[in-house]
Amino acid sequence: MSNRHSQQSSSDQPSSKSPSKDYSTPSKPFFRPSMLVVMVFVICILSLAAVYAYETWRNQQVEAWKTSAENAAYNKQWKDAERDLAQAASVRPEYESVHQSLSAVRDARLFENRIARLEEQLAAGQVEQVENEIRDIRETLQKSKNSLLFLEQEKIMSLKEASLVSSIKNEIKEPLSIQALAGKLLEVSEINHPEADEVQNLIRNQIAGLSIEQASVELDKFHFTEALNIVEIGLGYAPLHEELISYKKTIEAERNAYQEEEYIRLAEAQEEAERQDHFNRTEAVSVEEWEVKNINDTIQLTGTIKNIGTRPISWIEIEWTVTGKDGQVLSESLTVVDPEYVLPEGQGSFKDELNLSGDYEKVEITSITWYLE
Repeated sequence: MSNRHSQQSSSDQPSSKSPSKDYSTPSKPFFRPSMLVVMVFVICILSLAAVYAYETWRNQQVEAWKTSAENAAYNKQWKDAERDLAQAASVRPEYESVHQSLSAVRDARLFENRIARLEEQLAAGQVEQVENEIRDIRETLQKSKNSLLFLEQEKIMSLKEASLVSSIKNEIKEPLSIQALAGKLLEVSEINHPEADEVQNLIRNQIAGLSIEQASVELDKFHFTEALNIVEIGLGYAPLHEELISYKKTIEAERNAYQEEEYIRLAEAQEEAERQDHFNRTEAVSVEEWEVKNINDTIQLTGTIKNIGTRPISWIEIEWTVTGKDGQVLSESLTVVDPEYVLPEGQGSFKDELNLSGDYEKVEITSITWYLE
């Protein structure tokens, strides 16, 4: 029995000379080709998702910078706007809009600096240079598409108005007529600037002063209407000017006083004219000398007269009589002075004769008549 057992044991040993068969279940491999494909696909998807998420985040960051820069720019915080846009440009250099915005911000900053320099020039009195610059700036604004430049529109308008005020202020330093000053007053009244009121007052003072100066010339000539007209024109531009109002009252007072004096003068002149007229009609002829001769019963009368009146006289008739001792008129005659026309202070002569026999008491000139010219 032991031999049989021994043989079986030896038969259980493998032999290199005789083949053997393995009937056990074979094991499966851990990685399969299909699983590798799936893993690669998943990795790709995750990578793409990560890239997409990153790019999306970066885009959002760029948009946030752009928004922040836009807000900063419209608040004129140029440094903050430039910083945000520079960061956006570094992240997205291919975004042309970011570069354009950055360029616009830099231009706006330079534009603001330019305006600031103009304000300094205007303060220094360089009015003409500032006006030329403003014209260039306005042309630039008309052509520019940079909306940020228009943030300085208010400053530009204020600068323009300030330069206009300064220009007018310089112009009125030169001698100007009332009409020219009125034109300047109209110009400055349309300007909304703090100094405009001051310049308006300067112009009104000049108009008032010029009106008073011109009116005083007319007043010295007693041209009251002309003087008042000049003052009224001045008051049309400076209605509340106290000095001008006071001078108008002065003119009116002097006019009233003059009119009263003139009335008195006229009354006196009228009285004098009436007196002279009466004198010329009643006493203008003065007999300077006269003589009577009796030659052979012919009484001869000769003499001279003088016009002591103020008007020429003509056709001077002298009536004379011869009376007796009892006062009875013995004879009378009428003679005319030669020349017929006698000027004031002029003289004339007369002669006449009567034939009378017998004695007489006296010869007298009884009346003289004449015509006034």
